[in-house]
This record gives sequence, structure tokens and C-alpha cells, in this order.
Amino acid sequence: MRKSLEGVSPAAPNLLTLAITGLSVAACDGAAWTGPIGVDQSPSGIYTGSFTSTVTQPAPARQAIGVVSEDFDANFLLAQQHYAGILAVDGLSLSGVLIEYSGRQGVFNGFDGLTTVSIDGEVTERDSMFGTYAGDTAEGWFSLAYSETYEEGAPLELLAGIWSYNESSSGGGVYTITVEIDGGGQLFATDTAGCLFSGQLTAIDDRYSAYRVAINVSVCGEVDGDYSGLAFYQSANEVLHIGSDNGQFALAVQLGRL
Repeated sequence: MRKSLEGVSPAAPNLLTLAITGLSVAACDGAAWTGPIGVDQSPSGIYTGSFTSTVTQPAPARQAIGVVSEDFDANFLLAQQHYAGILAVDGLSLSGVLIEYSGRQGVFNGFDGLTTVSIDGEVTERDSMFGTYAGDTAEGWFSLAYSETYEEGAPLELLAGIWSYNESSSGGGVYTITVEIDGGGQLFATDTAGCLFSGQLTAIDDRYSAYRVAINVSVCGEVDGDYSGLAFYQSANEVLHIGSDNGQFALAVQLGRL
């Protein structure tokens, strides 16, 4: 995976949940893995939960939501951070290196810079993953709960329509992005900052509600460029999450259907 706007308990848990701040997420507990001992557990799926920092006290939990593809590409959306990278498994053991994009304006993260975060933990297929993360400026624990919405499947034509995201700034301004998607997954979007977005959603596996996404951003200043990442759909609350990056900035947004 690849990595100016105005916008936008001390004990470590045994469960990682990622949910974007202010967003109602419909998550379901999956069935715990019952396969042979020693078999690699797949981390693929949609997850909800939090990353909890131990650098500052009291330890703040950062709510987020994320997806891991069938190729183990990981993409987690948080309120002020975005994580993108690749996970690896060995039996129950989970590891990986993620790029953290910090500082958010509009739908973009990365204005406060990038840092590399290593994760170390355990995963139970179709159930949960948990562990610790550490980087140059970040350290703490994470806990994720698997959501069965991943297994609902969603053909591209189901995503056809108009989607939007709105956000109010502390100064009283409102940021809006409006996205139109056709039956083949092609998208076009504009926002209140005058930026233009065009791109393509591609199904990874029709059994799952996750997609590859490629987006070009233009007429948007320093964040212009080509972004790639993942998208996932939750039918219960009609929300389409897009998380992508270009190595300098991340474009991450949760869209509601109009």
C-alpha cells in the first residue's frame, strides 16, 4: 500500500476496537477461530476499536475504524491520525509496520508529519486482534473487534449513487465533500475548498465488502497527487469508508449516502 483545507484506563484491554469519532458503527462479533493449532490466522476483515497511547497520562483512547484486505493490507481511520501498512501473521502472532499520518485538515491527514509505527500482538481469525504499538513519537496498546459486516459482500453497483461528508470547523465554517459513484465503481467528487477528485473503486472479492481504491486529487494545492488504498462498506448504517495515501498525505473520509 502507498502511503489547504480548513476543516476539520490504565489497564491494557484484551480487545481492539476501532471506530471513527462521532460515527455510529454497526459492528458484530464474529465467531472465534476453531481451526487446527499452529495454522496462520487471517487478520482480514473490518474492525472497530481504539489505539490507546501511553505516552501521555491519563492514557487517551483514540477511536477508529479499519479494514484489512485479503492481502493483509491494513488501513485504519482515526479522528486525527491515519494508519496504513501491511500486516504479517505467524500462527496467532501478528506483526507489521504502519505509517502514521498525523494532523487533519478537511479529509486529509499528514499536516503534522509522518512517523513509522511497529505493531506486535495476536489475532484470532474472524474474532479479534490486540497488542502493542511503538514508534519514534507514539507508544501504546491497541484492541480490535471483528465485524461480520465484512462478510456481507457488496457488488460495485450497490455503491452507485451520491455520497457526502460534512464537518464543522471551530471557526464556524463548514467543510463538505460530495462524491458520485457509478455502477462500475468510477467516482468523481468536489468539495467546498474547490478540490477535484476522480478515481476508481475495484472489488477485491465479491464475498466481502472491501475494495481497492485509486484517487487523483487536483486543484487542491500541496495535497494534489495520486492516492491508493482501501474502501469498505457498512450496509447497516449506509456508510462508505475510504482510506488512501500517497506517501506524504492520507485521504480518509466516511461518506453517508444522499
